Formats: sequence, C-alpha cells, structure tokens
Amino acid sequence: MPLYLRNKSVLTAIYLSIVVILYIIAKFFHIAPNIIPLLIPIFIPLLDNLYYSIIFTVGFLFIMSIFGFFIQVSSLIFLFFIPIIVFTYSKKIKYIITSLTAFISTMIMTKFYYFLIPEYMKNNFMLCFLIIFYVLGINIYGLIILELAGKVENYLKKYYGGDE
Repeated sequence: MPLYLRNKSVLTAIYLSIVVILYIIAKFFHIAPNIIPLLIPIFIPLLDNLYYSIIFTVGFLFIMSIFGFFIQVSSLIFLFFIPIIVFTYSKKIKYIITSLTAFISTMIMTKFYYFLIPEYMKNNFMLCFLIIFYVLGINIYGLIILELAGKVENYLKKYYGGDE
C-alpha cells in the first residue's frame, strides 16, 4: 500500500475531496441526487478511526456550508453520519446506542427544522411511525454500510497490493 494511504490525515483529505466532488455533482447536475448522499457515509468505516471520522464529518459540513448546502448537509449529518459513526465505533450494545442516537437525531431535526415537515405529517401519528421506522432502518443501514466498506477496503487492498 502506498505511503500516502497509510497516513490517516492524507486519507481523510482524499476521502473528503472525493465526497465533496460527488455531492456537488449529484446536486448540481442531478445525477442520482438521492443515492449519492446515502452512499457518502461509506467512508466513515474506511477511515477506521473515530478521531478522523469526526474530522471527516465536520470538514464535510464546513465545506458544504461554503457552497450553500447547509440545511441539506446538516440533515444528512444528523440523520446518517452521526448514527453511522456510533454504529461503527461502539463495541457493546451497538444497536441500542445507535437507536438512541438515531432517536435523538430525529428529535433535533424535528425541533430545529419543523418548518420543513409537511402539515399532514404534523397533524396525525404518521411522524411517530416514520421515526420508529427510521430508528429500525438505521441499524440495517449501518450493517449495509459496514458490509460495503469491507468490500471497498478489499478492492483497495487488492488494487494497491495489500499491507506490506
């Protein structure tokens, strides 16, 4: 594996630049604008370090805020990045901690971005059911992201010759 891929700071910068370019292309040119943001958290398990995953998340929020995507990216970070970071790096009772984090994230989103929720969802219990389905779905999503990250890491090791 090349030396620059062993340095986690350089690897974080490379992943962050790839993610920023992918997100901007997805939003400006409407090339899979809903699929690309859901695949962006795949880089969190690839960093393999909590410190660099947090730097990656904060850097993504900061750079995308410069481009004017603060509301879209803040919801993406609260609803997907933070639960995936917790899911990836928590060892014991992983699913309970991730579910609690997902519930707190949805409460933050409904509190601060209440104006983005349609009226028919506010008037009945549809929002409560969606929150329950989200909390269950984020655990499945975490498993999928970890599996995809493992496959990508195997491809990178095969391409770069593995650990030397």
